[in-house]
Amino acid sequence: MDIKHFVLSYYNNSAENFHIQKVENAYEAKKPHTHDYFQIYYIANGSLQHFVEHSSSKLHQGDMFIVPPGVVHYIAPEINTVFYSFSFMPDFLSEANQSGKLCALFLRNLLSDKNILPKVSIGSEDIFYMESIMERMLHEFNSKDFGFSEIIHSYAVLLVSALARNYFKKNTLPEYFDNSKQFVLHCVRYIENNFTEHITLDEISKLSAMSKNSFCELFYKLTGHSFNSYLNICRIKKATEYIKDGYKITAIYGLCGYTDFSTFYRNFKKIMGVSPNEFKKKSL
Repeated sequence: MDIKHFVLSYYNNSAENFHIQKVENAYEAKKPHTHDYFQIYYIANGSLQHFVEHSSSKLHQGDMFIVPPGVVHYIAPEINTVFYSFSFMPDFLSEANQSGKLCALFLRNLLSDKNILPKVSIGSEDIFYMESIMERMLHEFNSKDFGFSEIIHSYAVLLVSALARNYFKKNTLPEYFDNSKQFVLHCVRYIENNFTEHITLDEISKLSAMSKNSFCELFYKLTGHSFNSYLNICRIKKATEYIKDGYKITAIYGLCGYTDFSTFYRNFKKIMGVSPNEFKKKSL
């Protein structure tokens, strides 16, 4: 496979060690590539599929990703997708190593991690915050007004720190924990925050030092449910919220992590005791 390697000077209007743009048509990014800089995407409108080495995820409005230098990735955006792209050299935020421990820890973790996540889901309380930071950075970059580089640097520390908080809270499954109970409880939180993703027992249990059976036994002991049962409970709970908000039942299953309506329907009735339509009638 021909993997293209980009340098920051690829952008003809880049500053010395960073670049930001708002993209509506992505061409080069559709092919596998790497670059010598960090890159952050924020999806402002539409959706795209992000492929990182051997994993992928679909990103929608409000989602982000960050990839470090040297990581092979590419995107497949849908029509009318709009996103912000912020690229910066590793030394751009070097000062943050002294003043921002969270930012520094996050970037070091990305540089050493072999399993880069293709998606970071941003909490609803941070979505407007993230987009406003990106917009302000873009405004400063385009204006090139006095002191724009320093102002963008300050915004970048805020952006990466907020992204790090979401990343560590919702999207990481460390490979090692001090004890098995700590690991399983982390898995529980991970399911609660990522139940719309394709999560399997095999994938998560492999990250622990336990056998699959031992993992399942401890998971049940701590939650009172099997792994798959707990995953379905989280998904169906969200489905009830969508129904109460007036969503069409046939449009809900995909939003809750199911790939087909029949599985969604069967689990809904099993967990709630009534069909989705019956629940809707009672709720309304």
